[in-house]
Amino acid sequence: MHSALARINNVSSLFSTCLMVLLAAVALSSLFATADPKGRIDVVSLKVYNAKAKRYPFKEQEFGFVKFDIDADLTPLFNWNTKQLFVYLEAEYASSHGVNNTIVLWDRIVPRKEDAHVVVSSGRNKYKLKELYESFK
Repeated sequence: MHSALARINNVSSLFSTCLMVLLAAVALSSLFATADPKGRIDVVSLKVYNAKAKRYPFKEQEFGFVKFDIDADLTPLFNWNTKQLFVYLEAEYASSHGVNNTIVLWDRIVPRKEDAHVVVSSGRNKYKLKELYESFK
């Protein structure tokens, strides 16, 4: 007869082996699942205005306002391992001081495959586009 500790050891080793095989299958299936989403982004207008900053009322800053159109079909990105998608639009520019800046302008969460066709017409930036050093130039 085997002792209780030997039986627990056998059951736990069988369970851990099955779990490792399942995790390897998940990793391999995610590795071979390729997706090719299609989309188009058009910048309709980009306007820059001088205005007083709320934090520093005596300091003028440049604020940027972007209008854009997005038409993207993200349905190929959904598979059995995808619960939701985080989609965002970012702007990248170099300031006059030589610093590269990246700003998220707009974002959206796509919770289901049925909502994966993202169409935004005349969208505006959701977050402020401002330069800390007073000018984008």
